[in-house]
Order: sequence, then structure tokens, then C-alpha cells
Amino acid sequence: MEFTKDSVIKAIDMLNTANFEEADNYLDSFQKSNEAWLIAEEILSHRPHHEMHILTFAAISLAKKIKYSFHLLGRSELSSLKYCLVDHLINASMIPDSKPLIVQLGVCLSVLGLMTSEWDHELQSFVQRLSGRAEHVVALLEVLKVLPEETRPSNLPLSGSHLNCVFHELRLQSSYVLNVLEELLERTDLPSCCLSKCLAVCGSWTKFGLVSPDQVLERKLFQRAHVILAASLDEGHSEAADCIVAMLEQSLVSNNLDNRLAQMVVGLQPAFNRSLNNIQLLQNYCYIFVNLFKTHFQLTKRDPTKIQERLTTIELLLLIAEKCPLELVETSLDMWYLLSGDNQVDPNSNSLYKPYFMRLLNLLFPRSRLPASYESILPPEPDSLDIHRFRGVMAELLVDVAHLVDVETMEMLYNIVRNEQSPWEDVEVALFFLRHLMGQFKERQTQMILNILDSVKDRQQAFIRLQVLELISIPETVDITTIWNCLVRELQRDFPMLAAIESRLKLLMPQCDYFIVLATMVDEFCLVESDRCRLLAHVCALIRQLPQSDIYEVKKHMLNIQWKDCPDYVRENRIKVLQAI
Repeated sequence: MEFTKDSVIKAIDMLNTANFEEADNYLDSFQKSNEAWLIAEEILSHRPHHEMHILTFAAISLAKKIKYSFHLLGRSELSSLKYCLVDHLINASMIPDSKPLIVQLGVCLSVLGLMTSEWDHELQSFVQRLSGRAEHVVALLEVLKVLPEETRPSNLPLSGSHLNCVFHELRLQSSYVLNVLEELLERTDLPSCCLSKCLAVCGSWTKFGLVSPDQVLERKLFQRAHVILAASLDEGHSEAADCIVAMLEQSLVSNNLDNRLAQMVVGLQPAFNRSLNNIQLLQNYCYIFVNLFKTHFQLTKRDPTKIQERLTTIELLLLIAEKCPLELVETSLDMWYLLSGDNQVDPNSNSLYKPYFMRLLNLLFPRSRLPASYESILPPEPDSLDIHRFRGVMAELLVDVAHLVDVETMEMLYNIVRNEQSPWEDVEVALFFLRHLMGQFKERQTQMILNILDSVKDRQQAFIRLQVLELISIPETVDITTIWNCLVRELQRDFPMLAAIESRLKLLMPQCDYFIVLATMVDEFCLVESDRCRLLAHVCALIRQLPQSDIYEVKKHMLNIQWKDCPDYVRENRIKVLQAI
């Protein structure tokens, strides 16, 4: 296969056409070829420069060659490649909207330096060369952010011992890097974005273990991050949050959480409350709060002197549950599993954590409520709305914490259900909670369900009826007669939920008489004829799962059903469906 600069550029431009697969295969072969070195360099060196996507592809190709064909280059070739890449980076810094190219050139330089183990003595000369013009500084910061990311074993084809040496060399440079960042923050000729980029570099070096939390705590960078977060400033907020989270994660790795870091995070509650209308800032605070809880809990769960501090971090989780959008609440619920698991390991902690779990359930009850506008609609497809996805997570949590729930709580929920004056949406969410909590009360579960069925039998809302069908589906609770009555009652509704019924007909197995009666009753149900045939077809599919001797008897009865006032053509069509048994 022949590769030229023009043919490669043509293939890149074809990636967004119908010939995508052919172009993709060609470019994949190109990146593995020896010609990739020269052609990528030719593309990057061309003046006037090519379009950004072409330049970026060339840089990506060079990065792959460096990673996987590094051993083919001699020392002089490596040195030449390094200087060319720095020149390309400087040129790219002067091109508008060139961040994708700068990042990929940063990958090239990072991998090249790491593979040759030369960052220890070349980092300073590299920094000095790019510390002049403001545009060069921005590019420098992008490279410094990328560098730690490339130390991951999945990114760097090095042996374990060689990789350890790389880490050691970079850790020796960490103080120098932090000094560079703080010097840049003092410059008045740099754009305002440099603060967020400096924080991003600090966060990256911390996240990958090249800078310790203790180092950052002593720096002005930490103070800058604190000011941004405490004042709810938009610019640099995500980078400041990432930096704090990296410090918390590394505190867990090093088995040491500095109280200054923990107190700073706890002190962000006023900023959190001011940011309730800014989803991005709110997300950042949640990210920080959840990580503080996780780090503190893992480090202190067996330390009785840290209980009060732990309760303070639990308050942060409750703050999220009370005030955040559901998608953010969802991200915090895993932390409650940690507490629940601790309860099971240490039963004495039940009395400590139970009030917090009860507060959580009280907060999530109204937040799990369906919109009032759902009263007259049928349930949508699963996961089609945020509330349904959230409820899937909530269901798991309720089952997990059920052992903490007492009889009084269950009675409170049931009182909502049986009160005829309760709004339908309160009844529905109470049913949802009861269904997932009642497993803790095995000896009373059947009677609970029967009481609930009697209390809501006149409720017409489809979502309440769906909760009823879920209740009778709980294994080894209600008898088959109760199941049958509930299914028939639903089919006799003005707008029966056919899909929900079909998925539960197997609960009648292996009592085949019920299927015969059901087939006899199809004209009593508010269904169009196509849905009646669909119901019959589903019944037939279940009958085919019976023992062969039963199938013959059931089929004989089914084919002899006499539907009253049924037109011949309708009967013939139904018989065709039943013959599939």
C-alpha cells in the first residue's frame, strides 16, 4: 500500500463521507507504516498550515509511532524529533483554536521524554523555552497537564521497574513544577485563563501521585483554589474542584487526611447554598463533598475519636440529598452503602447512623414523588425519564437499608396509603417505599400486601396499579388466587396495562386452568381485537412451557372455546393464534 502526504490528507477528509470504512482502514495502515514518521512531520511543517483536523491527525500519528516504534530510532533521531516537536508546539500555540493539536503534541513530547527518561534534566530547559510569550505559556501549561496522564501503565509501554524510575524522576521535579505555576500566577501579562490552567496542572500532578497533598497545602495554589470555591467564581471552578478532589483521593492513597483540607471542604457549605441555580458549580461541590466523605470514612471508620467528624461529612451527603437535582443526588447514594455496610459489620453503629438514614429517607420521599401531571397517563418506557432512572437506584438503596427501618416507619407509610384523602402521588411513592422495605418483615409481609391491595383497590391511577402488580410479583408472598384476581381486575380497567399484565402471567404457572378461563374472558376486557390476539398469543407461549401431557389437554379446551357474539372471521383468527400451542 502506497502512502503520500496527499493521499493521507485525502483519506482524512474522507472520514466524514460514505467511504468512511475504506479511509479508516487506509489511515490505520498508514499509522503502522514506516512512512508515518516523515509524512506526519511533512504535514506539521507545511506552510501555510493545514486545517486543524489534519494537523491533529498528524500529531496523533506521531504519538502512536513514538509509543510503539520508539526502539527503532537512534539517539540522534530522537534528539532531532524532540526539537521538531517543540517547534511544532510553539507554532501551534500561535494558531487560533489549536488546543486539540497542542494536546496531541503534548502527548508526543511527554511520551518521548518519559520513554527516554530525560524529563528529569530537560524539563527546566523546556519550561524556560516556553515561558516567554503568553501564547507559549498557555501551550506549556497544556503539556504540563498532559505529562502525568501519560505515566499510566496503559499509556506507556514500559516495564514495571522502568515505570517506577519515571515516577521517581517526576516526583523529584514536583517542587520545581509547583514553583513554575506560582511564578506564572504572579505575571500580569498572561490571560486570565492561566489561573484555571495552572490549577489543572496542579490537579493532574496530584491525581497521578506526582505531587502530595501536603505539598499543595503549603502553596498559594491551594489558597487560590479555596478562594475560587468559597466565592463561587465561575472561572477556574472546575479546575479548582478537580484539584481538591485529587488531594482527597491521594490522601486516601497515602493514608493521611490533613485536617486543614477537610475543614476547607466543610467550610464550602455557604458557597454550595449560593450555587443552587448553577448546575455546573453545584456538581463540582457535590463531587468534592462525596470525595471528602469517602476519604474520611475509609481512613477513620474504626477510629472512635473521629465519629463527630464523620457525622459532619454525613451532613454534607444530606445536604446533597435535600437540595441537588436528582442526577446529582444519584451520584452520592453509593456513599450510603458504605455506611450501611459498616452497620452490618459493626451492629453497634446502628444507633449512631439510624437517625441519619431516617433523615435521608424523609428527604428522598418527596423527591421520589411522581409529577401530579402523571395522574391520567400510562407508565412510559423504563428509563425514559430521570425520575424512573433515579428510582432504580433508590430501589437498591431502600433494600440495602431496610434492616434499619422500624415498624413505626412502615406504619407511617401505610397510613399514607390507606388514607383516602392522600394525594395519589403520595400514595404511589409510599407504595414504592413499602415494596422495597417490607422484605425486612418477612413474617408480616403477606398481610402487609393484602392490606395494601384492599386499601388501593379503588385507586384508578395507572402508576398506583403498576405498584400493585409489582407487589403481587414478590415471590412467596400472596397466593395464586390473589394474583389472578389482581390480573383480571387490571384487564377489566378502561385502559388496562397490557404489557405489565403479559409480563406477570407466568405467575399463574403451572395452574393451566387459569389460562383457559382467561382465554374465555378476552371479550370482557377493554382491548382492541389485535390486543386480544396478542394476549392469547402470550398465553399460548406460556402453555408451550407446560409438560407435554398438559399441553394436549389445554389445547383441546382452548380450541373449543365458544366466544359469545364473536363474528366468524374474528373467531377464525383467534383459532389460528391458539393452534400455535
